[in-house]
Amino acid sequence: MNQSTRFFAALSCILFLFSGLVQAQDRPVIAQELDGFLKPTAAVFSPDGRYLFVINHSQGESGTRRSESFVSKLSVSASGEVSANDMRFISSLTAPIDLDFSPVRFGNIPPGAIFLIVGTPLVQDEAGRSMRDLSRVMIGLKIVDPNTGRQIKTIDLGPNSRIRLKDELSLLAPSSVCFDTDGNLYIGESGVGGHMFDRKQLGRPGIWRIEAEAVEDLIEDREPKKVALIRTTSLPADMSFRDKENMLYFVTNHTQGRPSGSVFRISAGQYQGISSMQTIVRDLSALTGIQIMPKGRVLLAGNSGELMFPKGKKDTRPLRFRPRHEFSSPGKIALQELKDGSIIIAVPEQSSEQGGGKGQRVSIIKLPSEG
Repeated sequence: MNQSTRFFAALSCILFLFSGLVQAQDRPVIAQELDGFLKPTAAVFSPDGRYLFVINHSQGESGTRRSESFVSKLSVSASGEVSANDMRFISSLTAPIDLDFSPVRFGNIPPGAIFLIVGTPLVQDEAGRSMRDLSRVMIGLKIVDPNTGRQIKTIDLGPNSRIRLKDELSLLAPSSVCFDTDGNLYIGESGVGGHMFDRKQLGRPGIWRIEAEAVEDLIEDREPKKVALIRTTSLPADMSFRDKENMLYFVTNHTQGRPSGSVFRISAGQYQGISSMQTIVRDLSALTGIQIMPKGRVLLAGNSGELMFPKGKKDTRPLRFRPRHEFSSPGKIALQELKDGSIIIAVPEQSSEQGGGKGQRVSIIKLPSEG
């Protein structure tokens, strides 16, 4: 081998090693695995990124345990390290589902207030029996002070409430909640479980779009006027609003036959019918969570235990870990970009029966950059 050949061979080896090092640095890593949760189903970062809120959903054999669920509040450092702040920040909850933070003031409710969606037809009492009396089950919103955990207002929107959202329809089995930047409120409604009540209820899957003005109506115990139901053919699961596009992204799951999940988006402007929905990806395995990366890529969580990116209209590419990593029943994920451009992702892992019994925790993923 002559000197020139040896030089280029050595250069190729150095470039290969450098390339491998760069790729390794760009790979996601499990930075933390946090314990002390009770079936964590959803995680949400505060608007300023200083806190992570985790919903703990206590579940019995016949349904959600009454008044035994809670919301945990955790601190997030500038470097993305997460630590416990108050593990029972909001306590004595029944069926907490999801939460978001008000981007605007509603009357005497300041910006940044927590809007927590709660309720399900599947609730069990202290004796473990299914509760079939509508008057004992509250389905609706709880507005909470994000600093103290103090409850500011409860808004019953369920079948037992005198308030109807539209055309005699109420909430039945909410699945998610989300604000857009103008203060319009979106509530995912799966519409399932109405047969569990003594007085049977008919649910309709879709996404309720409650304009900011109508949110104020609800806070003042008035019938809301500017409300629309965005009909979906499958059951809505999680939602995420992207400011830069003024678009609401949402996940739906089809449960009849082979379970399958799809992702859509729709403008936060006036709803113009089902034809205004744009399909991102469809016919995937069942999906549990959605977030939008800083550069606009959609990140999904699935029952398969993977986080993934859509690849075309019917396929996905997993978020690759080395060695390979699967999550134990991931729920609604949260995503936060740090000041240095790195990204942290909070993955609530609900099940303690999968992944070698390593569930009921929150895993914190760190990405040095979006890549």
